[in-house]
Amino acid sequence: MEKNNPFSLMFGKPPYSFIERQAQFEEIMSTFLAPNPSTFSYVITGVRGSGKTVTLRKLAEEFRGKKDWIVLDVNPQGDLVRPLSEKLLYEGKKDSLFLDWSININAKIFTLEIKKGEGITNPEIIFENLLRRTNEAKKRVLITIDEVSPTPEMKYFANFYQSMVGKGYELFLLMTGLKNNVNSLVSSSASSFLSRMPKIDLPPLDLVEIAREYQRLMGLPIETAAALAKLTEGYAFAYQVLGYLFYNHDRHEIDNRLMSDYDDYLRRNGYGVIWKDLTAQEKRFCLEAGNGDNPDLRAISGAMQLSESNFQRLRSQLIEKGIIKSTGYGKIAFALPRFKQFVELQAYFE
Repeated sequence: MEKNNPFSLMFGKPPYSFIERQAQFEEIMSTFLAPNPSTFSYVITGVRGSGKTVTLRKLAEEFRGKKDWIVLDVNPQGDLVRPLSEKLLYEGKKDSLFLDWSININAKIFTLEIKKGEGITNPEIIFENLLRRTNEAKKRVLITIDEVSPTPEMKYFANFYQSMVGKGYELFLLMTGLKNNVNSLVSSSASSFLSRMPKIDLPPLDLVEIAREYQRLMGLPIETAAALAKLTEGYAFAYQVLGYLFYNHDRHEIDNRLMSDYDDYLRRNGYGVIWKDLTAQEKRFCLEAGNGDNPDLRAISGAMQLSESNFQRLRSQLIEKGIIKSTGYGKIAFALPRFKQFVELQAYFE
């Protein structure tokens, strides 16, 4: 039965069961496909496991299916311009764009040869020549970058990309990243386009759609499907994990064993990494918020003994990271499913 499981536990791999965020998907598609796009770039943000990578992959797949688009996926670690040139040359040759062009990648100096005896060694000029020829053939180029961070290479690339768009090339960019990494990249880069780049923060999945998928894929009564959906709180990774566990063990009801397995998998494969990335003060806030059923900001602030400004800054950081959410004046709750139970367990080891 396991081999037929429609749910996936692998981060980033498009699963068989995928609930599309229709509004965000259509916004990006319609904007990029417009004759005169209002923007050439988007960045998709969200907490780990919110579905950023899967959404990026689905969009890339959609554009790859269009004959007048070339999609280049590049690793954000290390140099970006040289790999982009190599990939653009490779993809363009499939459409006979660069019949007499070649890149000497084995030489000590990276060289583009347009005709015999004429070589270009500047990586930026190499890419621009390839891009110009591609656009002249009425093809648009989309660059996808998953999980960006404020590295020197990304800052350099941001300025390079801005110069290409500024020259009028049809070069599109779709990136994903944790919100704090994206904000750090924006604030530390000299590229002005990054600050203006539209940002799409992925919202939780619709619980009704989750319930319908559980019902469709596992033949569950709507009461059980709805109860499972509520346990995910719309968190994309939790939707896959809970569905996988319920399906794989041929369960018929929500029992203690299921909840134990669910908590263990979230802890080992999701929340442990999220917790590690939090600062000591952010962890302290979460530990204090884990006490009691209705966390009160006044009580948390009193326990932490922080100034009002520092406390509000800390609260805003955790909301931005997708860890907590406001539930009313002076009240907060954890934004991730079963994260309170995770924090209660962590309290014994912190």
